[in-house]
Amino acid sequence: MQDGLRLREAAGILRKSVGRRDGATLCISLACALAASGLAASAPVALKYLLEVLSGDGNAGPGIEAGVSPAFWLAAYVAAMLGARIAGETRGVMFGAAEQSILRKLSRSAFAHALALPMKQHLERTTGELIQTLENGLQGFRLVLQHALFTLLPGLVEIALIALLMLHFFEPAFLGVFALCAAGYGLVFTDGARRILRVSRDVSTARIRANGRLSDGLMNFETVKAYSGEARLAALYDEALADTQGRWRAVYRARFVNGVLVTLVFSAGLAATLWLAAGQVESGLMTTGDLVLINAWMLQVVRPLELLGYGLRDIGQGAAFIEKLQALLREPVEPGLAVLTLSPPPTNDPAAVCLESVSFGYDGGRRVLDNVSIRIEPGQWVALVGPSGSGKSTLIRLLMKFHEPLSGRILLGGQPLTEIPAGRLRQLVAFISQDAGLFNESLAFNVGFPALNAQQDRIQEVLERVGLGAVLLRSNDAPGARVGEGAACLSGGEKQRVAVARALMRTPRLVLADEPTSALDPASEAAVFRALKAGAAGATMVVATHRLAAVTDADMILVMSEGRVVEAGRHEALIAAGGVYAEMLGDCEQ
Repeated sequence: MQDGLRLREAAGILRKSVGRRDGATLCISLACALAASGLAASAPVALKYLLEVLSGDGNAGPGIEAGVSPAFWLAAYVAAMLGARIAGETRGVMFGAAEQSILRKLSRSAFAHALALPMKQHLERTTGELIQTLENGLQGFRLVLQHALFTLLPGLVEIALIALLMLHFFEPAFLGVFALCAAGYGLVFTDGARRILRVSRDVSTARIRANGRLSDGLMNFETVKAYSGEARLAALYDEALADTQGRWRAVYRARFVNGVLVTLVFSAGLAATLWLAAGQVESGLMTTGDLVLINAWMLQVVRPLELLGYGLRDIGQGAAFIEKLQALLREPVEPGLAVLTLSPPPTNDPAAVCLESVSFGYDGGRRVLDNVSIRIEPGQWVALVGPSGSGKSTLIRLLMKFHEPLSGRILLGGQPLTEIPAGRLRQLVAFISQDAGLFNESLAFNVGFPALNAQQDRIQEVLERVGLGAVLLRSNDAPGARVGEGAACLSGGEKQRVAVARALMRTPRLVLADEPTSALDPASEAAVFRALKAGAAGATMVVATHRLAAVTDADMILVMSEGRVVEAGRHEALIAAGGVYAEMLGDCEQ
C-alpha cells in the first residue's frame, strides 16, 4: 500500500517535468516500441508459411492455396524483423532525447529545492549525502520512466498479440499452457520485485553514507594532508564501501534466485508446449511449420514476459532509490524565497535593527542567545565583541533569517522579520561571512554573484578598493581562470577581501559581517574596514569580530558573554567603565 503511494507520488513528480515537446517525443517513441512489439510477434507467422511453401505440406493453409511464392514470405519475414529492429532503434533515439530533457528538469527542480531548504535541513546532512540522494533519486526516476513506458506497455501488447495469434492458429490447450507460464512468471517476478525493493533501500542508504565519507574527506583535504590522515580517511571510506558492497551482494542474491525460478518456469512451459506440438505433428493435426511457429512464439514470449518481470523488479529498485529524494522534496522550503533576488530593493535608506527578548538554541540544546534585547539606530556602525561561543555569529545569522528565534522577536526598519520574505530581506542586506564561500569560478563571477552580467568596471573598482588589484591583474593573464575548489588559489586574506568586495557590489540598507578580517594583518584590516564603511554608503552596519583594535571607532560596541549582552557603549565609555571590555582590551595588549 505504502509502496503504491510512493510510486504514484513519483509518477506525479515525473508528470510535472514532462513538457509538451517531451510528451510528443515520448508518444513517438512509445508508438515505435508498440510497432516493434507487433512486428516481432507477427514475424514467425511469415516464417511458418515460408517453411510450409518450401516443404509442400498439404495442410499449408491460405499462403499455399493462394499460390504465393516463397519469395513473398521470405520478404515478409525479413521485412517484419527489419521493421522491428528499426522501430526499436528509433524508439531508443526518441526516448533518449525525451529522457535527457526530463532528467534535466528533474535535476534542476531537485537542486533548486535543495538550495531553498532552511539552514537547519542543510546542517542535518553532509554535502556528499545530499549529492548522493539527488543522484540516487535521478537514477530511480530513470528506471521508473524507462520501464513504465517502454517495458510494461509494449511487453503487454506483445504478449496479448501472441496470445490472440496462438488462439487463432492452434487449439486452446496451447493457450492454456501459455497462460500458466504467464501466471508463473507473474508470481516469480512479483515476489522478486518485493525482495529487491527491500534490499535496494539498504543499498541506497549505504551509498549515501559512503558518498558522505568521500565528500567530507575531499572537502577537508588540507587538514588530511597536514596531519597525514590519508590512510585513516581511506580506511573509513573503505568501511563504508564494504557496507555498500555487502548490501549489493544481497541484491545480486535476490536477482539470482529470481533468475533461477524464471528459468524453471520457462523450461517447464517450453517442454509442455513442445510435447503437445510433437504429438499433434505425429497425428497429422499440425504441420512442421506449426511446430516451428509455436516454438518461436514460446521462445519469443519469454522476452516480453521476462522484460515485464525485470521491469517490475527494476521499478521496485528505482522506487527504493527515489524514496530518499521524495523525502527531501517533501521537506518545506524556506518561506519567502519566491522574491526575485536581483530586483531592486524598495529603498536604500539605512534600517533600524531591534531585538526584543530574543533567545535561541540549536535543536533544543543549551541557549546560545539568552533574552537579548538591543536597538541599533539607522546608519549606526555597531561592533559585536566577546569570546568565542558568546553568540556573536548566531545573532548575525538570526538577522539573516538563517534560523528563527525560540522566543522574542526581531524587527528591521520597524517591521517584524517574520513578516519580511526571506528573498526580500536578503536583497536589503550585504552579508560577509568569515568563511568567504567562494565558487570554483572566475574572480569576476565570485565578486559579481549572483548577478549574471555584472559590470566589469564596477568589479574592478571594488577589487581595487579592497586591495585586490594585483589579484585581478593576475587573473586577467588567464581569462576565465578559476579560483579553485574552496578558493584554493587564493590566500586566506584574499578570500576575505573577495567576500567584502562582493558585499560592496550591493547598495544595502544593512551590512552584516561575521569576522570579515580575521585573516588580515592590522594594516590590511584597517584598509578593508575603511573601504567597507565607505562602500556601505551610510547603511546600518553590524560586525562581529574579536579584533578589538578594528572597532574602536564604532558608534556602539556590544560586548557579549554566554549568550547575553553584558556591556554596551562607545569605546571610550567602555574603557572608562573598566568592565569586561576594558579587561578584554587589556588582555589583547599584553
